[in-house]
Amino acid sequence: MNELFIAARALVDGDERRELGFLVERGRFTKIGDAKTLMLEAAHRGTPTRRFPEDRLLVPGFINGHSHAYQVLLRGWADDWSFDKWRSDALYRVVPQLTPDDIYWVFVFAFSEMLAAGITTVVEFFYLNGAGNDHAEAAIRAARETGIRLVFARTWMDAAYAPDAYRETIDEARSRSEALLDRHPDINFCVAPHSLHAASPAMIEAAAAFAAEYDCMLHVHVAEAAYEGEATLREHGATPIRFLDRLGALNERCVAVHAIYIDDEEKELLAERGARVIHNPMTNQYLGDGICDISSLRALGVPLGLGTDADVKPSAIDEMRAASLLQKIARSDGAAFGARAAFDMATASGARALRIDAGRLEEGAFADFVVLDARAIDPWAPAVNALVYRGEDAWVQGAFVGGRRVGGREPSAAASAARGRLRGIAERLVP
Repeated sequence: MNELFIAARALVDGDERRELGFLVERGRFTKIGDAKTLMLEAAHRGTPTRRFPEDRLLVPGFINGHSHAYQVLLRGWADDWSFDKWRSDALYRVVPQLTPDDIYWVFVFAFSEMLAAGITTVVEFFYLNGAGNDHAEAAIRAARETGIRLVFARTWMDAAYAPDAYRETIDEARSRSEALLDRHPDINFCVAPHSLHAASPAMIEAAAAFAAEYDCMLHVHVAEAAYEGEATLREHGATPIRFLDRLGALNERCVAVHAIYIDDEEKELLAERGARVIHNPMTNQYLGDGICDISSLRALGVPLGLGTDADVKPSAIDEMRAASLLQKIARSDGAAFGARAAFDMATASGARALRIDAGRLEEGAFADFVVLDARAIDPWAPAVNALVYRGEDAWVQGAFVGGRRVGGREPSAAASAARGRLRGIAERLVP
């Protein structure tokens, strides 16, 4: 359905604009311009029109570049553990017990939370593939029913220590990935060798070949912890980014998740190869991982995005704030990484990192946008600064994907039902 949206206030490329019209046709912005002019054209054509008043601010939908939605079940009871204990006693013990039906309800709940926080696109880095595609199908169904734009990063993992629910052979991972691609041609599909420690070199090479053959992106956890670099250097004679490069996986299709413990030459190599980086500042703090040097990466021109990762609280606003403030602390410089740079990571830059037409209010882009309550924005302050440094998820009044409202303040019936189902799932699985 075509519709004209009129915004009294909108953030375009980080700058506030007034009285803009946004014509949406077939899920994309096809014309953006003066509100009065577009309203006259809409009236002549009989196009429905919706107006957002002065106390509302229209912004691009937020991009969540890295998520493990099933980890919402881990929050609360495994919060203050070391990373190793959290992984072994929570992630590797509880999550593998989830059934496809459990996955559906967990993902409806998590995706609804994201939409309520203004996240309109999510990259779901999905582990539960060891028994086939039934769990993945449940996650995709949840995305379709909630309306969130899904980028499905299907994990390939063959480490001997991984739970059976996660582990596959290369042939199984490839054939099952092809089956998902055939069944869901409209889904943005990515191949995701888990990491340099959970996917063998042969599996990473196979994943890189798959990405090249199908022209899809390759997501991989890399250099999240210091020990990973030490182990890779000891076992393969190269640090993580250099080893990815040796395996043929470091190129314009590569999305490096975390990239915390890398040296200056590796940062330059990321830029030279056209790779992208997803930063997860809230989860990195939660797990005590470290701080990614996004200031240097941005200066080198590496496309950067933000992710909610463990989904302790899936909030793009919190991630923007953390991304900026952690750089200021790490560099002892209040000007290290400003609000506009953080906002860019959650919108346009994040979309570029994923190679999708979203994250911007621009003709030709997907009509994914968020309507915020602007009453808390000081009239003398730039709106982008207010959003990054003082914003709250409660400001989100509506989330639109392809021009269709799919989320907002009031929880959907499905989200309410999912909360009840999660209580039963947690009682069954959480120790």
